[in-house]
Amino acid sequence: MRKALYVVIVAVLVVAGCVKRFTNEPLGDQPPKTFLSLLPDSTLRSTQSEQHIHWWGVDPDGFVVGYYFSFDSLQWTFTTQTDSVFSLRLNTSDTTYTFFVAAVDNEGLRDPHPASLKYPIYNSPPSVSFNVNSNVPETTYTVATFQWTGTDPDGNGTITSYYYALDDTSNPANWKALPGYADTVTLTKNDGVTGGPTPGSTRRHFFYLKAQDIAGAFSTTIVMPDTSTANGHIPDKFWNVKEPVGDFIIIRDYLPSDFAASFYQQMFDTLTIGGVAGRWQNYDMIDIKKGSSAIKRGDFVPALINPTFSETLELFKYVFWYADNSPSLDIANGSLPAFEKNGGKVLFCAGFPQYASAQGGLGDVAPIDGIEGSPFASKLLAGDTVVAVDPTYPTLVRDTNGDIYTFPRGLLPKVNARVLYEMQKSPRWASRDTLPIIMGVKDADQPSFVLLGVLLHRFGTPPDNVAALLRHVFNDEFGAQ
Repeated sequence: MRKALYVVIVAVLVVAGCVKRFTNEPLGDQPPKTFLSLLPDSTLRSTQSEQHIHWWGVDPDGFVVGYYFSFDSLQWTFTTQTDSVFSLRLNTSDTTYTFFVAAVDNEGLRDPHPASLKYPIYNSPPSVSFNVNSNVPETTYTVATFQWTGTDPDGNGTITSYYYALDDTSNPANWKALPGYADTVTLTKNDGVTGGPTPGSTRRHFFYLKAQDIAGAFSTTIVMPDTSTANGHIPDKFWNVKEPVGDFIIIRDYLPSDFAASFYQQMFDTLTIGGVAGRWQNYDMIDIKKGSSAIKRGDFVPALINPTFSETLELFKYVFWYADNSPSLDIANGSLPAFEKNGGKVLFCAGFPQYASAQGGLGDVAPIDGIEGSPFASKLLAGDTVVAVDPTYPTLVRDTNGDIYTFPRGLLPKVNARVLYEMQKSPRWASRDTLPIIMGVKDADQPSFVLLGVLLHRFGTPPDNVAALLRHVFNDEFGAQ
């Protein structure tokens, strides 16, 4: 009997052992769990469309190797990152997005219940501002360029349009549209940038600008020139547009305070060109050095040389550009090629400095490859003569009115250039070499560009020779009538 009871007990234990899991037996692979970070109440309040979303995952029997995320639970993207910045595009004024993310473990198991979070997005209006140092000069001719930068908290790509208007913003028809990627606009007379009712007179203008985003929201309207009265300030900025008086313009690229301006004014006021006495009394002038410094361009130089200054010159047919011994070659190189290409004619007179300019040379537009690397004298003295190689040009003799710029250098003409002037031979520079010192060139037999490497107003002995030179260049060479 005892033996039978023992057998039954053993059998029971054996059966029991068949259904009991031992403590060290491994569990089946479990999927990971996924979690999203959440700011307090963020599911209840609207927020901006640029979202920095964080997530993480845990796996009870392994480790997480990556995540799948989606905004529609249909199209999924894999990443190993645990955060990312998303631009949630607005298609209406308000949009709600749901973000889903599911962790994946080292066995390839994916969380069957992805974490999710709703992001109600409200539309933020764009903003726009004029670029620094892009203010339109106080006075321009009938061309002006405006530059700006537009931003939007919902992403700059949500800016769909810019709208601008001149002067009158009350009439909706006055607002003109530009695409959302635009950041400049150049306006001309055809766009309403007009001068006064008579040649030489001016008219004041204002330029207004605003941005619009994909949801239809507008930025604050900005204006140039600024008319704000912040802190009780009465605005004193103006944008005056001048109507050209003729087809001739003088570019004053001259900083010293001497008689240059009055000399040329006298020359052009008394010249008879094209058979008409006083023909050049009807000229315009831009002083591109006024208000300039070592780090700042002149007050009347626009922020963009091309196209603004280039298109300004194209309002005219003839340019007389006179400079000191530091000509604004960057402005010349940026504007004169287009002017000449469109049929413009240029007489350019300048001294050149002791050291080569960092602005580059005039090789892109003038008939020279550069200037000589070394000066041929320390200064030019009274009576020093620039001798005409071309007999149709008058000889030029330096005046007696004190010192002139120091360390003059000759020009290096292009192969096909016509040489007009050479420096006289002198024992002061006889040791330089046997080659002539070129001081004046033109680009062809019927030229569009004449370049003189001297301060022309300092070679007015007698002044009739300068008048004859101007008359010959503009009337005979350029065909001015």
